[in-house]
Amino acid sequence: MTDPHGDDRGSAAGGGRGGWLGVRPDTLMALLGIAALLVPLSALSQPADATSGGGFLARERTRFGLSQANLGEIDPASETMRLATLGLKNVAVTLLWDRANHYKKVEDWTNLSATFEQMVKLQPNFYSIWDFQAHNLSYNISVEFDDYRDRYAWVMKGIEFLRQGIALNAYEPRLLGRMGWFIGQKIGKSDEKKQFRRLFKADDDFHERDRPGRTLPERDNWLVAREKYLAGQQLADSGAMLKTTPLIFHSEPMMTAINYAKALQDDGVFGEAARDAWRLAGEEMQRFSVREIPTSWDVPIRLGMREAEEARARRIAERLEELLPGGMEAMKKQKLESLPEAQRKAIEIPAAERTEPQAKLAREAEAAMVVTWPMVVSTAPSAVRDEARRLAREYVEAGETAHIIDRYREIVNFGFWRAACEAEVTEPALRARERTWRAEREYENARLQPAKKLFEEAFAAWREVLDASPVLRDDELTAEDLASVVRKYRKVLDQLDSPFPQPFILQDVLDRAPPGD
Repeated sequence: MTDPHGDDRGSAAGGGRGGWLGVRPDTLMALLGIAALLVPLSALSQPADATSGGGFLARERTRFGLSQANLGEIDPASETMRLATLGLKNVAVTLLWDRANHYKKVEDWTNLSATFEQMVKLQPNFYSIWDFQAHNLSYNISVEFDDYRDRYAWVMKGIEFLRQGIALNAYEPRLLGRMGWFIGQKIGKSDEKKQFRRLFKADDDFHERDRPGRTLPERDNWLVAREKYLAGQQLADSGAMLKTTPLIFHSEPMMTAINYAKALQDDGVFGEAARDAWRLAGEEMQRFSVREIPTSWDVPIRLGMREAEEARARRIAERLEELLPGGMEAMKKQKLESLPEAQRKAIEIPAAERTEPQAKLAREAEAAMVVTWPMVVSTAPSAVRDEARRLAREYVEAGETAHIIDRYREIVNFGFWRAACEAEVTEPALRARERTWRAEREYENARLQPAKKLFEEAFAAWREVLDASPVLRDDELTAEDLASVVRKYRKVLDQLDSPFPQPFILQDVLDRAPPGD
């Protein structure tokens, strides 16, 4: 019987095409399946609370330290924004990147800053966004302003931006390192470094915000930067993953201390204050030299151990010589006698007198004559062969370790800076720096006779320093720095119609300097 209103009463009982309560059977099965899946899903995703560790996913996040509470501070606004994107967080970030680029092009700095804030709310644990945008603020945007005070303000915006990132990423050493870099390099080495360093010391707001992480009362930008690097080091040493080159990262406290000492001298601070600054640099150098550094060879090294490894190799070689007397020389003689006649004649000719074909033959001969202890040991008598092989392995290991250390030293110019830290605390070096600084000030103020006298006193002091430090004397950095000072001295002499002294006391250093202006 049909209802007067047209309803099919049979469908309400489950008959007809509509199914139970008017729901199609396939739809009903889907709903039942969803309901069934909600049970394990609820168990898996149960959040942790004060009484339990939560579901499987919550326990795994805790185990691997992946929750925001493990990574750093929780920002309610950030969590809300990420939930509001309904899984489209990455799409939203891409749109914000496009908007940021637009605001940068039209120089709308206010909206650009606001866009940056939105981006980090969506991706608070993405290191690159903090690094890139902080660099944008401190380096790219700051240079758009003419007044150095405005530039400084934008530099500090970038530094404060990094501070936000550090709070939200408590186990990311790189952010502390980047903050140290900005405070040190951008404030201490920019064209406006004199003004920036002065403004930084007077920046009460920054130093008040920075107080919780500080152990030193000084407001010098280089010392504050060093503390950031040291905090990053401590974090890495505590087990936080360091996703950058360890050699460079761990060299920064040393280089920042060196830059602090140099900055004091650039400011005209000498005497015991300068000596203490270089002592601090020396302490950081020593700490760096004994730090274990991982390498691409999977052999950890300590930069200060090269000399010890070379000494170990020499001791082992002496032991091998005692074990196999004359073995090395005998094999060298054998290889020499087996060379073709043309190669033997080529190596007898002094290197400076060889023609190109003779030089080629000599190189081939030298390569063929290479003798190593493993080669010598291969012919050792059976009675000592096992001991000789063991020593040969140790000899090769010591030599290879010394070679790896040397390669890594070159990357950070370790030898030069160690020699500088040792030399700069000496009386001749302090005198040389002080006389050079005073001479340049006299020259800038057109007091030529006092400038000439001070330059010559400085050169005499530099001669003492370089004679005591062959590493500094032979390094191109020393030659380049002193050549720039000598050029000013020449200008003083030109204006005084005085001849350049011959022989010049630092001529050997000038001969190694690159061509100047």
